[in-house]
Amino acid sequence: MERLREILKTSVRPTVLDVGTGQGFFIKTLLEYLSSYEFIIGIDTKEEVLAKAREIHKNDRIKFISMDGENIHFEDNSMDIVCISNTLHHLPNKKKVLMEMKRVLKTNGFFIVNEMFCDNQSQKQLSHVQLHHLQGELDTLLDICHNKTFTMQQLTDIVEDIDLKIERIFEYNTSEEQAGETKPDEEVQMLDECFAALEIKLEKIKGFPEYGKYEAILNELKKELYNVGFFTASELMIVCKK
Repeated sequence: MERLREILKTSVRPTVLDVGTGQGFFIKTLLEYLSSYEFIIGIDTKEEVLAKAREIHKNDRIKFISMDGENIHFEDNSMDIVCISNTLHHLPNKKKVLMEMKRVLKTNGFFIVNEMFCDNQSQKQLSHVQLHHLQGELDTLLDICHNKTFTMQQLTDIVEDIDLKIERIFEYNTSEEQAGETKPDEEVQMLDECFAALEIKLEKIKGFPEYGKYEAILNELKKELYNVGFFTASELMIVCKK
């Protein structure tokens, strides 16, 4: 991720917009690599996650606002950096959101897309991909937009489709990096947390015709993945300029 520091070091006291911010996890990443900033705004449509973000980031220059990425309430060419992290697969109209981000970005500003991907992952990382796709299918039954994880090529195509100049593309959080850092008991803990979250989601579709099918899938994954192990999926960062 030092590559991100090299990219961002040219931005002096930038204005930053993080779309689909959730609890502000990507803002936390940006704070590690920005040498300075004027303000950072995170937007999301879910007030409950914004409330958690405000608890985590208690800073006068970081604000969280309830706003839809399809209709961003900022002027054209008003932001130095716009970013979106692990949100594209949740969007019913991703191109509209990306075009809104492009609209508010200043000329020569940085446009950052960060997203986990599903191809070229190790066996342990595919555990994460499988569980993520299962969560997406359960969310879909509950009328929540949650599409499958994109491939690296699909992500590149999505960005190229909005006519931005790609400056850098790199993947991080690789299997090799995690192999030296993640202990077996930590893998088990992460699987426990994933399965617990999926069980809560499964409970919400109790009474649906599909309940038995997904209960069986979840039970099979429990048998399989504790033997395979678990690493989080690698992520792709695409840095562009307008």
